[in-house]
Amino acid sequence: MTKKPDRFLALDSWRGLCACAVALFHFGTVSHLQSFGLIRASYLFVDFFFVLSGFVIAANYRDRLAEGFGIGRFMMLRFGRVYPLHFFMILPFIFIDVAKDGIGPQLWQAISTNVLLIHGLGVNDALWLNFPSWSISTEFGAYVVFALIIPYVGPALWPWLIAVVAGPLILGLMSPEGMNSTYDYGFVRCLEGFALGVICYRLHEEWPAMTERLGLVADSVIEITIVLLIWGYLTIFWLTPSYFLVVPFLFALAVLVFSREAGLLSRLLLKRPFLLLGTLSYSIYMVHALVRAVVRAFAMVLEHVFHVTLFAEMQLAPSAVSVQLLSLSGNLWLGDLLQLLLLAMAIGLAAFTYRFIEEPGRNWSRNLVRRARTA
Repeated sequence: MTKKPDRFLALDSWRGLCACAVALFHFGTVSHLQSFGLIRASYLFVDFFFVLSGFVIAANYRDRLAEGFGIGRFMMLRFGRVYPLHFFMILPFIFIDVAKDGIGPQLWQAISTNVLLIHGLGVNDALWLNFPSWSISTEFGAYVVFALIIPYVGPALWPWLIAVVAGPLILGLMSPEGMNSTYDYGFVRCLEGFALGVICYRLHEEWPAMTERLGLVADSVIEITIVLLIWGYLTIFWLTPSYFLVVPFLFALAVLVFSREAGLLSRLLLKRPFLLLGTLSYSIYMVHALVRAVVRAFAMVLEHVFHVTLFAEMQLAPSAVSVQLLSLSGNLWLGDLLQLLLLAMAIGLAAFTYRFIEEPGRNWSRNLVRRARTA
């Protein structure tokens, strides 16, 4: 059986930073941070998760599945990785929705599709409950596709190339939201990124230039260049989201570059604070909407009791409708502090859910698979 590769720690840190960027985008405050083009386009960092997931899953399971690891074992391990925390996060949002709108057919549909993990596969007409979890639904669907394809085609690239070609065409020509597709064309968006990740691992594995180190200076220049490219592209083109169809390809370049862990930025990403964010990345992503909901509810209560204005209308994306942003008298600096405080709260809650929900769930699935193998 093929040896499992080492973890790509710099890419783990990347995932943590991307989770924080997505959280900052969703918190929505009147602040300097919220006005940055990079933050307004940070919903696209979900696509980095998809590319990285395809890369890591291919690295760890492609050969094992081809050699008879077993589809059931693979899916059980992935289920234990994503589902326990997903299910746990459904519960508080049920109470929130009942408090807001009562119990009705929409709530039952939201609960059933979320519990079945199909709410990102085009069966709903809106994001309900823990809204960022649509991507978990689509990613689990990508796991199913991976598990069904690999035992028959092995390392062949043609199925993944089909997804990479079809994805931008479908998103560009059919999806009303393009790269901001979620509950409707989110699976297409996910499968394109996931397929890019699978292809990237093949290149990393078979193209010597992907692993050869050029020297600290040269490798650092390459890393800085790809970061500036992504930063600049998202900052310049956030007002023209039709250009975002190329963003998954930029993330694929980042995955290839930082999988080498050869430059100064990689050395920085291997420091403990960034590794911690990487460890907590899934929990940060899954809990930040709850922090947002609770703080916004508290702000509404303060508005009602003290007759102050704590919200202002603003568009977070060019194609989006106006939304209510938290506003502290319109003071941008106070808005920055509030946004960072919300992020700190999300990281703190993520540490709790990682320790008591995410990690125990992962260990449960591993032990279950281990016992099944022994039996």
